[in-house]
Formats: sequence, structure tokens, C-alpha cells
Amino acid sequence: MSTAPTIIAEWPKNDRENVRVALDEFNGYSTVNARLWFRAADGEMRPGKGLAIGIRHLPALAAALNEALAVAIERGLIEGGSAN
Repeated sequence: MSTAPTIIAEWPKNDRENVRVALDEFNGYSTVNARLWFRAADGEMRPGKGLAIGIRHLPALAAALNEALAVAIERGLIEGGSAN
């Protein structure tokens, strides 16, 4: 039985696109989905390019993103407090 995606976070990338992170299901498998959503000509938001991977990869993805955040802060690429 399929369930609706659980949107974890969403923020604007630019005037036309949003970034959305969600927990979802595909062919009976739990996934984590990070995807661009764009506004179509009919005004509806539609999924675009992104990454959908099995939920078992979520710990490795989270660790990699936390490391990327720490390095970006260290290099002065973005402002931030703690990377943890």
C-alpha cells in the first residue's frame, strides 16, 4: 500500500524552482528524495531533476552533507555556526 510522500523540507532555489526533500516510496521501497520542483505552464508544481535513493543510504548521505557543510564553513564559502 502506497503512502503519500512526507515532505521534510522545502525552500526556494530561485523564482521558478523549489528544492524539496521528502521521504517517499517507490515500487514498495522506502526512499529519500531530494529534487527540484518547477512551476509548469498550467501553474502546477512538477518534479524535475533530483536524487531518489533507498532509505538505507540516508545515514551516509546525511554524513556526507554534514561534512560538506563543515568544509564550506571552514573555507568561508558560507556563513554558519556549528556544522553539527
